[in-house]
Amino acid sequence: MIIIKTSTDNHKVMKMIANTLLKEKLAACVNMIPRMRSKYVMDGRIVESREVILFIKTSKKMEEKVYKTIKELHNYEIPEISTIETSKVDKDYEKWLNDFIDN
Repeated sequence: MIIIKTSTDNHKVMKMIANTLLKEKLAACVNMIPRMRSKYVMDGRIVESREVILFIKTSKKMEEKVYKTIKELHNYEIPEISTIETSKVDKDYEKWLNDFIDN
């Protein structure tokens, strides 16, 4: 199992990404954590915005498809998409995840 992380300032985009990944069985679970505050540099200025962070639970074999889907649906020109490698996952949870993705 891996966790792919991204964030957006648009709730419609958040729901579209999560629903698409689940419907297409590219991920088994998406955690959406609202009201995160982000500061970043864009066009030479420091910008602050409220964002939602998404933690997408999937398998390594789906990683590239998840990245591609996020890029297609995202509202940012350059979205942050990163993979968090897991060193240990509960075997029952991992079985559930893999069973969902593989069926």
